Amino acid sequence: MTDTTDKARLNAVQEFQRMDADGDGSVDRDDFLRAPRRLLTEVGIPEDAAKGRALLEANDEQFDFLLSIGDTDGDGSLTAEEYVAVRTSPAFRSPDRPGKGEVSRTLFEVLDTDDDGSIDRDEFLRAGGFLGMSADEAGEYFGQLDADGSGRIDSKEFLKAVRRFYAG
Repeated sequence: MTDTTDKARLNAVQEFQRMDADGDGSVDRDDFLRAPRRLLTEVGIPEDAAKGRALLEANDEQFDFLLSIGDTDGDGSLTAEEYVAVRTSPAFRSPDRPGKGEVSRTLFEVLDTDDDGSIDRDEFLRAGGFLGMSADEAGEYFGQLDADGSGRIDSKEFLKAVRRFYAG
């Protein structure tokens, strides 16, 4: 196994562990939607507001896709083994994957609290928990992304950041 494959598997295992908040060894829809719901609460966006609905629907669609290719026993949840298999599969990385980029797009819109088309450092730090980073890690990562030192990143830079983060 290559270092890249090992890192992808480790990232997937860590994602799974963060999502399995109740520690029952599986991630169901409630577990999967916990992080986006927590983020909406943190930024003060109601779940039934347009941005809230969009983020939750994108994550819900993502979970349906994960189940469609990885829920081998059909129980509506993913074990660690199933989750890692899905997250490291060619189907998950496919550019034709249903909803690909929609979670990132809606996340960007939620984090862009002043609707100016960019995310400043403080707005980005709110994404840290959603992406499984500490505040320090998120701050350091923001500094790397903000190559021009403007203190802001646009949606393309944000999407690149999410891709790089999940690629390991």
